[in-house]
Amino acid sequence: MEKNPPSQIGMLLRQSREAVGMSQRALAQQVGLDVSYINRLESGERRPRRQTLLKLASALGITGQELDNLFMAGDLAPMPLLAGLSAPKGQDTAVSRIGESAPAHDLEAVSLWNKLEAIGLDEGSIRRLLQAMESAEAQTRNLAAAAISSTLKTMATFLTAPVHRAVIPAAGGQHRLLAFHIMQRLLLQTMAEAASAGICQFMLILAPGTAEALHRPLQIALDLAAAPRFTVDFCVQSAPRGLGDAVLQAASWVGEENFLVLLPDEMLDRRYSRDMPRELQHMSQVFAQLHHAPLFAVEPAPKSRLLQGGVVRLGAETAHPRVFLVDELREKPAPQHPISEIPSSRSIVGRYFLRPEIFQTLDFLKNRHTHLLELTDALEHLRQQRTEIYAYELKTSRRDLGGVIERAEDMLGEL
Repeated sequence: MEKNPPSQIGMLLRQSREAVGMSQRALAQQVGLDVSYINRLESGERRPRRQTLLKLASALGITGQELDNLFMAGDLAPMPLLAGLSAPKGQDTAVSRIGESAPAHDLEAVSLWNKLEAIGLDEGSIRRLLQAMESAEAQTRNLAAAAISSTLKTMATFLTAPVHRAVIPAAGGQHRLLAFHIMQRLLLQTMAEAASAGICQFMLILAPGTAEALHRPLQIALDLAAAPRFTVDFCVQSAPRGLGDAVLQAASWVGEENFLVLLPDEMLDRRYSRDMPRELQHMSQVFAQLHHAPLFAVEPAPKSRLLQGGVVRLGAETAHPRVFLVDELREKPAPQHPISEIPSSRSIVGRYFLRPEIFQTLDFLKNRHTHLLELTDALEHLRQQRTEIYAYELKTSRRDLGGVIERAEDMLGEL
């Protein structure tokens, strides 16, 4: 359908006014507008907003199809569409006369469209989209509907998420044993998991010489996404000095925002793919409910695995299911350390929701120690400073690719 010329709505308004024998001045007084504004509307110099057009239509007794024609001439959605979008479920969406049968409903519809315009969805674009959908083939229409639905859900999740930035350390020494295309796939899988929780800004921590092979292809791929617009930045960790040091590289990028840390080589088990994105979504919600106290994922593990990475001793369970106050943290404890024998001990999984204060602690520990700077140690330091730290016990198990690579590395070193 071709767009109506600018003078079309003015012509319809003038015809309707003359049909009821009302002067421009009388109409202006009735709807509370200046007579010069009515004159500019009828001459096509101005286009009225929906609220103004509703007032004019009520004063002129414009209803039914004539009212729809008036709206469409102003590049606005017709009333049946408005009513269908704004009416409560089960309510009759027919609008027969402005100001009589459903005035509150009309105002509700106008309010809805004002909110849509506020986020960039103007009525003209939506109307053209709906007209295009009507004329499209069924298969194309279904594909478009699925894309629109997915985008709206993603944007709603983004707007309500407490965290929008994620740091993804990928500079560990074990990553050099992976082909670049495999590493790209791990990173994309990790980013997709984060996107399900409202994340759209990513910082990759890369090893020297890997930026061109990893960052550029990912940015090109994500640029193809319609919405939201994902951004991928990177910085280089000159040497693998621990997870804490990798996270510290992103301090200036994170700024004063809360953020998420995800380890791409610690994958949640895809055999339970329905639970996989929901776990991170639920963690995000819990993080907000805990007033952004540090929160990370854990899982039960045998003693052999407890000794390979970060370990946490759980305290009392909170009001949230599977969320516990942390009583102690240790990074790769010695075999004789008592934390590995305690039933409440859990293995830390690479999913951390953190506040920017963690960078101050990492800086402090980096200046005190010359060995590896671990995120687990920084969290334990915060806990000892009376910061409440929480652990979220996963329902989905993980597959630790990093551990497999480290064992392969040890075997190669023995040859």
